[in-house]
Amino acid sequence: MSDKPLMPSEVRRKVLSQHREIEQILAELEAGVAQLGDGAVNSEQVKRAAYALRGILELHMNFEELHMVPAITEADGFGPERARHLHTEHQEQRKQLDHLVDAIREANSIDDLAQGVAKLSEMLRDDIEEEEREYVTDRLLRDNIIPTDTFGG
Repeated sequence: MSDKPLMPSEVRRKVLSQHREIEQILAELEAGVAQLGDGAVNSEQVKRAAYALRGILELHMNFEELHMVPAITEADGFGPERARHLHTEHQEQRKQLDHLVDAIREANSIDDLAQGVAKLSEMLRDDIEEEEREYVTDRLLRDNIIPTDTFGG
């Protein structure tokens, strides 16, 4: 892996691509829950998939912290505050993810499992939507060396 930092547009492209992959995994997880009743999928498979997703999300947040935080920090005058906010959000998300995935893994019924997956999906979709609105924009993650709007207004 290169020590050369990614260009902001490349960070944006990669984060958006990861978001689409996460959404696909969520759709597959939800489809697995829908198939629990007919025996095509068993609850242990869904639980393992949720646990695997937690690992994927950790890698995704690490990528954002390594590549997106420096890019948004340099984007405009509000960059350092945005970076602090993203770090705080990631801390909270890690706690929420651990709680939700633990609840899924400990679910004793199909209803509890389905409810846990639904909460996880809602949380992640809301986060992706907010992140793409607040951070993963071509206004912030652009390759311009000199910001066109220093104060982000």
